[in-house]
Amino acid sequence: DSGQSTPIVRGGRIFLSTYSAVGQELATVALDEKTGELLWKRVAPAGQIETYHPQTGTPAPATPACDGQRLYVFFGSYGLICYDLDGKQLWENRMGPFQDEYGAGSSPILADDKVLLNQDHDLKSFLLAIDRSTGRVIWKTERPAAVRSYSTPAIWTQNGRKQVLVAGALELAGYDLATGEKL
Repeated sequence: DSGQSTPIVRGGRIFLSTYSAVGQELATVALDEKTGELLWKRVAPAGQIETYHPQTGTPAPATPACDGQRLYVFFGSYGLICYDLDGKQLWENRMGPFQDEYGAGSSPILADDKVLLNQDHDLKSFLLAIDRSTGRVIWKTERPAAVRSYSTPAIWTQNGRKQVLVAGALELAGYDLATGEKL
């Protein structure tokens, strides 16, 4: 299996996202940190695999995020999935595949009680905040001028106000973490 996500380590486990071209299978896996033994594997049953660069891309580029209790994994062909650390699915937010030449490359990040995800594509680009524990959308901000950007957001605090920074096509923008308002 292949993927371009960065593995993360939490609680003695290594988590990563994978893609197998044979069977077009997207999966999240957990390995034992010491032995490398496969602890669990969960398949995201995408109906259609997004377009990606055949030589340098993969439909599993997003790095998972973990808060110590839950694991958040994103696939552009399926959406955002939340598991507990034993691999039990807690919730999902289906989205994608998107209209884009090279697929979805942004990874989810965590801030306060939110999972944040930026998705800039040819059409319908957005920045999304989802409640970590329920999977409910807290806010969604459209980004109509942003196309084909693959950046993962970052958190920046200025004058006591937390912002979500997104590097997009020809623009670096800040959004209020609480409301999604573009600042």
